[in-house]
Amino acid sequence: MSERDGGWQTWGAPGDGGPWQPGPQQPGPQQPGPQQPGPQQGPASPQPSSGWPQGAWHPAQGPAPWAPQPARRNRRTPLLVGGAALLVLLLVGGGLWFLLRGDDLSYAGRTVAEPQRTVDDGEAALDAYVADRGGATGDGTGCWFRFLSADTSDVQDDLVCGPVLFVDGDPSAAYLEFPLTPSQGGGDVTFEVAAQPADPEPQPLADRELLSRPDGRTPPDGAGDLTAPEPRAADPGFTADGPFEDVELAAPDGPATLSGASARVTVTGLATADRVGAGDDARRPADGEVFRVFRYTVDRGEGYGDDAPLLSYAVDGGDEVPVDPSLVTPGASIEGLVSAPADAGVQLVVVDGENTQTLSLVDGTPGADNLQVTTRQNRDADPVPAQQIPGVISAPGRVTTPFTFTVTIQSASLSWFAGTNVTARPAAPDRAFLVIDSDLVADTFSAGEGPPQYFSLTLPDGTVVPAQDIVDDPALVATAFDVPADFTTGTITFGGVFTYPDGATVDFQPGTLSFPVTVPAG
Repeated sequence: MSERDGGWQTWGAPGDGGPWQPGPQQPGPQQPGPQQPGPQQGPASPQPSSGWPQGAWHPAQGPAPWAPQPARRNRRTPLLVGGAALLVLLLVGGGLWFLLRGDDLSYAGRTVAEPQRTVDDGEAALDAYVADRGGATGDGTGCWFRFLSADTSDVQDDLVCGPVLFVDGDPSAAYLEFPLTPSQGGGDVTFEVAAQPADPEPQPLADRELLSRPDGRTPPDGAGDLTAPEPRAADPGFTADGPFEDVELAAPDGPATLSGASARVTVTGLATADRVGAGDDARRPADGEVFRVFRYTVDRGEGYGDDAPLLSYAVDGGDEVPVDPSLVTPGASIEGLVSAPADAGVQLVVVDGENTQTLSLVDGTPGADNLQVTTRQNRDADPVPAQQIPGVISAPGRVTTPFTFTVTIQSASLSWFAGTNVTARPAAPDRAFLVIDSDLVADTFSAGEGPPQYFSLTLPDGTVVPAQDIVDDPALVATAFDVPADFTTGTITFGGVFTYPDGATVDFQPGTLSFPVTVPAG
């Protein structure tokens, strides 16, 4: 028997296809003995012209109903009845009584109309949501209504959908809950399914016995045969800003610094990675590429530029991807990533005023056209002792007067940017200016900076480099020699004749002075 339409009805005998209603009983004597199952005789009807009379006993039916029957144990039936009662008790005690509630679903006492449509809508929303997040579903994935409790047909206002797994997902937590909005008014209720789950984080499946759907299918255990998907593949040439906490960076083996007018940039960490990030944010390289992950610092340069440098990333000299200018500030540490072929060169490109320089984001190597002297640690010469030399001063209308001159080279240093008033630059990126600050004193009278015409520099290979004034202003003097950027030693020679702008001439001939100059390597 089954509870349906609020009452009980009698189901038909097995195989008869419908309720079995016994016909009227025939009058006549009753035979003693236990009643046997079998067809009941209906009212008499005309007999056919041949065969056995309708309703009469036929030998093919076995022994006649009144034939003696084997003895039966009358206690078997009570045992079966007791077993059925015990089954019902077990079902109720085990929280499975809902299985006997029938197929009807209700919400707040209203019958749920078109429950399969609601399930279909939920599964469509689930598929779209999982696809958008790059998740994985399986053959057993679906959506289920959830009863409020085991003894009611009322369902909750959400669908339980799964199993699904996202990147780095936990197979023991693979179900999402999609909210349901019920229709207004009375009568049957329909539902609108939300496009997004109430919580994007999948949860373990709870109260499995309260889940139901029209086709009777049940959810698989846990995530079934699902496995968490790989991170999404990045587009070729993909770039991203860090930090990347799951990537361990190592310092470059050699110098990885460039310096310009406004900024000094140093690569401090490098790595190759096959994925970055976690969960939905995780990414893996495009096919045939690797992630080049890097970190670099930005500090003030040694020049006198006021404009911020422009930074970008380039793969094998191709199109450049600009770095967000808001990240480029003095003292900043920047992490980035570029997806590139494993054998490709990846460069950090720095445009700083008149100079464009690069650093490798594979091994930190400075570019061939970088300013070499600006990355030297040692650029100041050791102190140079002062020396004296005789000379004479003459001028039109004046008496020629001999003096003893003390010549001092107060400093000598290597540079590319020699001062705020200096626009001259060395001949090439691998060259430098050796700038000297000299003082010329006649007895106790200082003549100031010695004119460049008095100076020359001899390199170890015998090359003589003339001095030059690298300031355009005629009222100022800055004496410098164009030397290799890796200069370490040379000899400055002082001597000769020079006529000053006021017409006075200072002549040191035939004597000269030699000043050995040494700059530590590195």
